[in-house]
Amino acid sequence: MDERVLKWLKANEGETFESPRSEISKRRKYDLTIVHVGFDRVKIEFVGSKYPAMPLYFWMFDRTLDYIRENKDRPVRLGAKLQPPYEPDTIEEQIWKGEEGMYPYKAAPHVCDILALAGLAKYVLVDNPETNRKVQGVRLIVEE
Repeated sequence: MDERVLKWLKANEGETFESPRSEISKRRKYDLTIVHVGFDRVKIEFVGSKYPAMPLYFWMFDRTLDYIRENKDRPVRLGAKLQPPYEPDTIEEQIWKGEEGMYPYKAAPHVCDILALAGLAKYVLVDNPETNRKVQGVRLIVEE
């Protein structure tokens, strides 16, 4: 787990944040609360949602950061589908690659929200090559 992300999570345990995706989305997103930072995962909660948030495992952050670092010259689509098959070249695909035995759930937007709040990523709109529509994407903030 990236030390900056872990440090940010621990420093903000119990705090509530507006989703940074709200800046590029027409629809308002639920605020999220960092409920608990555990040994291998973070528990979040969506303020005002009737749906519980699933845990975000540290390996999800690692895979996401690795992928956006590999693609640092271009933004990457979130591709937030609930189950396979995932859109190719998306964060969601990278998170769940090789995890066929796990029950998948939408993780990319919430992992990326935390990366953006921690100052490692920025949301942008990108073209979906299949639909030619603008969709949510994320770009690495250049690391020193």
